[in-house]
Amino acid sequence: MPQANRSRSWALYIFCALLLSLSLFTTFGERGLLHLWRLRGEQGKLDDSNFLLQKENEVLRERIHRLRHDDLYLEKIAREDLGLVRPGEIIYRFASAESKRNRSRALSDFRSESSRSSEQKERP
Repeated sequence: MPQANRSRSWALYIFCALLLSLSLFTTFGERGLLHLWRLRGEQGKLDDSNFLLQKENEVLRERIHRLRHDDLYLEKIAREDLGLVRPGEIIYRFASAESKRNRSRALSDFRSESSRSSEQKERP
C-alpha cells in the first residue's frame, strides 16, 4: 500500500506542476491574458482616436458642403484666406508693434550713421 500512496502523490505533483505551468503560460504567454489586457487598452485608445477623427471628418464635410452651396461663406473664406477685395473697397493695413520697433531702430541707426558721415565730410 505505501507504493500506491507514493505513486498517487507523484501523480498529484505532476498534475499540479502541469496545472501551474498551464496557468503561467495562459497568463504570461505570447497570447496570454496580459497580452489581451494590453490589446484592450490599445483598442480603447484607437476607439478614442477614431471618434475624434470622425468628428473632424464631420466638420470638414460640413465645411465642404458650405463651400459648395453657401456663397456668403465662400466669400468670407476667400476674403480671410486669400485677401480678396471687392471693387471700390479700400484696405487699411496697420503695422504691428514689433515692426514699428524695428523701423524706429533702423531709422535711429540710419541717423547715427548719417551724422557720422556728415562729421567726416566737415573734417578735411
